[in-house]
Amino acid sequence: MIAIGIGANSRARRDDFIAVIASTVSEIDGCDVVATLENTSFSVDLEDAAGFHGLEFRPLAIAALRQRNGDCITRSDLTLDLLGIASVAEASALAAAGPGSQLLTPRHTIGHVTVATARSADAKEDAR
Repeated sequence: MIAIGIGANSRARRDDFIAVIASTVSEIDGCDVVATLENTSFSVDLEDAAGFHGLEFRPLAIAALRQRNGDCITRSDLTLDLLGIASVAEASALAAAGPGSQLLTPRHTIGHVTVATARSADAKEDAR
């Protein structure tokens, strides 16, 4: 299973999420779920964008993201100060992909959206 983790600033809109998901899906075959921190200001637009692409939307509790914080490889000082998470996008991808998952792509920014991807431990086993 491959999870797309998303973070965004307040200027991100539905079309931004649609474009970022489309770009990610075209680069990485087999994306299954789009995840982010629950109750964000952009959750409704992100859920709609995930559905537009036929992907499951998975809002995650902050505790789940914090459990994967040590596995993040990039860092946003603002996010770390506000939420205690190095990267919402990376932690979301890792948490959604499950225990033992690993980042496929670190967080990168496209416009007002940050995106990262992670592969589940099961998917790594299947790839061998």
